[in-house]
Amino acid sequence: MTRVLSYQIAAAVRSGTLCPVLEAFEPQPWPVNLVHAGQGLLPVKLRAFLDFAAPRLKERLAQATW
Repeated sequence: MTRVLSYQIAAAVRSGTLCPVLEAFEPQPWPVNLVHAGQGLLPVKLRAFLDFAAPRLKERLAQATW
């Protein structure tokens, strides 16, 4: 038995390799935030990363629910 974040085992739970236990005792999900020290204009590399990462994080987190 172990405690992990849902997205880390979502595929294994969907495939039936693992099964959650003690679900009644699970804490509420934590929000995910992408934070930067915004001083002036956003660097192009950071904007590209945020544009790349945000939709993928949303998709992965949506898939992580059982």
